[in-house]
Amino acid sequence: MSKVYISKIKKDLSIKDKEEAVRKVLLESTQNLKWLTNGQTVLLKPALNSPDPYPATTSPVSVRVVTQVLEERGAKVIIGDQSGIGHVVHDSRGVGKGNSQDNFVKSGMAGEYKDRFIAFEQRGWEEGFFHYQSDKLKHWDDGFFVTNTIKEVDHIIGLPRVSTHSQAGVTLGYKNWVGILREDSRMEFHADGPFGTAMMALARNLKLDKKFQNQGAFWEKIIEISHVIEDKHRINLFYADKVQATMGPDAHRSTGMKAKVVEPEEGIVFASTNQLAAEYVAIEFLTQLYKGVGMADKLKQKALVRMNGQMKELGTYDIWDNNFLKAALKLGMGDKEVEKVYL
Repeated sequence: MSKVYISKIKKDLSIKDKEEAVRKVLLESTQNLKWLTNGQTVLLKPALNSPDPYPATTSPVSVRVVTQVLEERGAKVIIGDQSGIGHVVHDSRGVGKGNSQDNFVKSGMAGEYKDRFIAFEQRGWEEGFFHYQSDKLKHWDDGFFVTNTIKEVDHIIGLPRVSTHSQAGVTLGYKNWVGILREDSRMEFHADGPFGTAMMALARNLKLDKKFQNQGAFWEKIIEISHVIEDKHRINLFYADKVQATMGPDAHRSTGMKAKVVEPEEGIVFASTNQLAAEYVAIEFLTQLYKGVGMADKLKQKALVRMNGQMKELGTYDIWDNNFLKAALKLGMGDKEVEKVYL
């Protein structure tokens, strides 16, 4: 039975009380950080696909509190990511556009921790990434390239946000790991999914020297990214007092239709050592909020679902039939035994 530790956060709670909820969930889900030794390095991986503020990206509250608690216990904290291709373009010729460091600041996440951030693309195309291959990879024919930062830290914590996504349906814990990949590996799995033809054309325009073939393994490839971090991964911790319930991050840039942001009367902070269990709770919560969205926004989302052709509309299927959860179960990366522990 995989436990998910949950603390409810009412809309009218003070910021101090919300921070305390994050602290409590972090310590309970990690058994008081039992794996941490003084002086060890912890990588926090937020969702920084763009410079847009929370809830398009990870909440500054979770970044701040988790960093504070870890440093109180003697950890060296690194915060790292590479923004999406709409905001950072990186290929074998170097960084041609954008800077994830700047996006970290613009998103509101940085606060006093600007100097803790590493923009993966700034480490270099060859120097900054290593090739990962494993017998565990069933859908990556030649493995993938991933930031060297993974090798250099002792522990990794995922800090996703809760949101829909125009291509994947949802963007939660599993998809958060996309940010550790080099651009050519990102293009490879994107070529397998909805709108794959457009992604392959983009890869050619970037002169990425790899032949991309649509193998229809979009969700499986995303799930399998987790293998490279599984020995060091400790928890995924979500902070969700606001969510994007339609369209998703960057949707307005590609479709002209903005995401519907929902701020429920009662949000949640939750975490688990088991990614599948945390993903289930995130999808369940997102589905509940989507059901309360007005019809005008739902019609826009339904139109996107039809355009996508592979994702499903929230609330029209059993949670366990979500594409990410089905792929994870098929790949043997968890089971349906989930226990919610309310704090």
